[in-house]
Amino acid sequence: MKIVVLSPHRDDAAFSLGLSVAAWVAAGHKVAVVNVCTRSEWAPFSDADSVHENDRMSFVSALRHREDEAWRRRVGNAMILVDLNLKDAPLRMHCSREEAQVVQVNVNDKTIAKVQKAVEALKAGAVAIPMGLDADVDHRTVLAAAEKLAGTLPCCFYEELPAALSLDVDAAARELSARVGVELMAAFAGGGEDAVKRKMRVAVGYDSQINDATAEAIAEFATRCGGRERVWGNAAWVAAGLGVAE
Repeated sequence: MKIVVLSPHRDDAAFSLGLSVAAWVAAGHKVAVVNVCTRSEWAPFSDADSVHENDRMSFVSALRHREDEAWRRRVGNAMILVDLNLKDAPLRMHCSREEAQVVQVNVNDKTIAKVQKAVEALKAGAVAIPMGLDADVDHRTVLAAAEKLAGTLPCCFYEELPAALSLDVDAAARELSARVGVELMAAFAGGGEDAVKRKMRVAVGYDSQINDATAEAIAEFATRCGGRERVWGNAAWVAAGLGVAE
């Protein structure tokens, strides 16, 4: 089966579904990670400040691409990366990162149409969608583009890390389920005795974005689910065997 994972930025799928993607590939599935907003100037733990401001976007975007490629090589050729080459919210909307946390989703944002076309072009058999726990408008826009798929395809909504570390995800899942009009069930993928170590290896690969403490917190989050990652799937997702139901 072709599983399409929608990742608002280059690190979101890796942080949140690193174990799951590896498990799906090991089970014989093909995985396409669609990175939506890949043109960015955000790399707080890098040396981007030493670059001339006119070159910052190209420098940071290339840096983040290398981080993502390192994860892809670790997973193997059954996972591909698809780059939609869109600017992130501060560049696209000419706003600060703080303003990007509160601005409303623009229903005419070309990001929505591009995400929908990508899912169609990839002939997705199943889709993993961010829950929108991260308040960043890029996350909310990707969710808005894809949430209706829950009524037509095997779909799950994943718990974005690191945002999920400090939120009541169960309550958010109930609200999402009511909004999309589809019952969502907890399902789990990944696991194994070394799950936390494997998740840590993925997280630290994005060291332009997070420090070691955040990487450790992301990895330890898997212990809440017995060394696995939790998603909220519709009935078709669970029936497809893409995650063990709760």
